Amino acid sequence: MPSAFESDDGRIQSRTLGVLLVVGSLLLLGYVSKAMLLVTLVIALVIFMHELGHYLTARITGMKATEFYLGFGPRLFSFRRGETEFGVKPILAGAYVKVVGMTNLDEVEENDEPRTYRRQTYPKRLLVASAGSLMHFIMALLGLLALFLFVGEPVTQGDSWEISTVVEQSADGELSAAASAGLKAGDQILAVGSQPTPAWSDLVDAVRNQPGSFVRLEVLRDGQTLFRETKLGVDEDGYGILGVGGQRAVTNVSYNAPTAIQKTISEFVIMVGQSFKGIWSIFANLGDVADRIFSPPNDPSANENLETRPVSVVGAVQIGASDRLNGSERLQLFVAFNVFVGIFNLLPLLPLDGGHIAIATYERLREGRSGQRYMIDTARLMPITYAVVAFLAFFGLGAVYLDIANPLGF
Repeated sequence: MPSAFESDDGRIQSRTLGVLLVVGSLLLLGYVSKAMLLVTLVIALVIFMHELGHYLTARITGMKATEFYLGFGPRLFSFRRGETEFGVKPILAGAYVKVVGMTNLDEVEENDEPRTYRRQTYPKRLLVASAGSLMHFIMALLGLLALFLFVGEPVTQGDSWEISTVVEQSADGELSAAASAGLKAGDQILAVGSQPTPAWSDLVDAVRNQPGSFVRLEVLRDGQTLFRETKLGVDEDGYGILGVGGQRAVTNVSYNAPTAIQKTISEFVIMVGQSFKGIWSIFANLGDVADRIFSPPNDPSANENLETRPVSVVGAVQIGASDRLNGSERLQLFVAFNVFVGIFNLLPLLPLDGGHIAIATYERLREGRSGQRYMIDTARLMPITYAVVAFLAFFGLGAVYLDIANPLGF
């Protein structure tokens, strides 16, 4: 029979191995792409904050929370503080807090019954159930406030333009003229040789008329003027080609505190409406969504009409790590992600938070003014719950496949 010391040694070894696995995985991801590592950590933080909202409100309202885990799958390591076990599991695609007695089906020790979720008042149950989404909304509001106060809102600059994309290779497999010159997205080409290019059409004319020529480019980058020389390519029609795409030039505009707060509130309301619209589009076009999920790899039609194109955590990491996004755009993505997840979690379906809110509200309505606690029999809702879980699993795994087989290409 193993001793207590042997048991402690085993737990220590298991915890150490778990820590090494998590840290090693993150280091490997960072080696592949530092941007992907950063986005992954941000998503993990968002998930953690969601569950932290449930945990803190449960503690504040006197409920008993026995587990707080980040991730799913087998336990890597854990530790106990008070009555709660905190830990990490390997699949960092979610998290959970276990509050005792969430439904009438949960078996609870008699002395813990007064601290169960099901025995609390309606306002307390409503607060705990909605706390995850409230955390998302708080993060979104803070993100918008930081955008308008410090980072700056992207605003187009009249008729001026800048490079949006750089083609790395020409048709013959060689480096494009733009790539050879070291041009980057966000650069503004002020002149080609002695010919100014204030408009996009001016650049097109200057390049088209000099196929295969060596040219000197005057480039504005981050407020500094640079000069680059390169040899223009030749397209199939014999015209010169540089290998860049253009877009309206954008500058980031910051505001004073009162204006930033006003714009934060108005933009948040707009994004909430867009999230509802996006969720409705997905449910209203389930056939189209299913076709995309079952699309073969490298299918160009899979990414048409992005309103009904599901995106998984994998896709969110791909988009957030793209070097085509600047800091302002990444912050906007962070805000949009939080608003959408917060709204989606409020859908009145178990096992989503909105399902618990709907049950608590229904129970309160049934109680009326009687003062007697009414508790719904959750067993009657299990078939619907299983159907929702199956749909979410299909939707989630399908979105992961889609993001791997047909990435958005940001």
